[in-house]
Amino acid sequence: SPLPQPRKKPLQPGGAKESELISYLDHTIRNVKGRWAKRMFKDEEVEQGEAHGYHSFGEAAHDIDGLVDVVWVSGSPNLQVPYLLSIALLMTDFLPDFPPAPQATFRVLDKLDHAFSSLLQGKDSDTGEPLPGFESGRNISTTDKVRLKSIVERTRLIVVEALSGESREEESMDIDDEFRAEASETELSKSESENDDTVKFEGFDDFDSDEEDDDDREELHIAKVYERTIGELGDVLGGPPIGIITDD
Repeated sequence: SPLPQPRKKPLQPGGAKESELISYLDHTIRNVKGRWAKRMFKDEEVEQGEAHGYHSFGEAAHDIDGLVDVVWVSGSPNLQVPYLLSIALLMTDFLPDFPPAPQATFRVLDKLDHAFSSLLQGKDSDTGEPLPGFESGRNISTTDKVRLKSIVERTRLIVVEALSGESREEESMDIDDEFRAEASETELSKSESENDDTVKFEGFDDFDSDEEDDDDREELHIAKVYERTIGELGDVLGGPPIGIITDD
């Protein structure tokens, strides 16, 4: 999902609304971390009244996605930069601890890429519309840019490792259930030929080619993780684009 429309003006630094938002974000991030820490616990093992642990990355991604939206709507660079960096760091902690979930992973990372590339430009990287708080030529500090570069590099490596497993959290159960349902209705057709006798499942002739197409699309998406942010960081920090190996 795209980033929501931010406020027209940043929150007043030190004001009541900013303090309220900071309290909300800190509380929510603590809860997200707490649910991640309880990921190995069964629901019945969690004390009554406490939030259950995450059982899939999709559950965690739903909460992280919501956090990104709230931070972005603030329209306040002094909050957007540090909190989005913290959220991006959460992704590097969470991804290795759950079965692969490509769709949820790319959804959140694409949104973070949009946010960071926009902040680095001071304008929405999709629409070109100036961002609140950047009218006076405000820039992200070099320290934050270096930190962002480190997180981006780490994330790209982790995504490759996290999504390289054979299982697919989002797909395995659905495919298994669908297969069982269709297998009960699908007739096995036995085709005789001059060379051999084979048993075929109707509708599964192109299964292997479909899997290969999915793998190709996934590899392409992995290569595009933080692609726009990388381009902006390459311009502001100098040197070759992140993720490209040189001979030097």
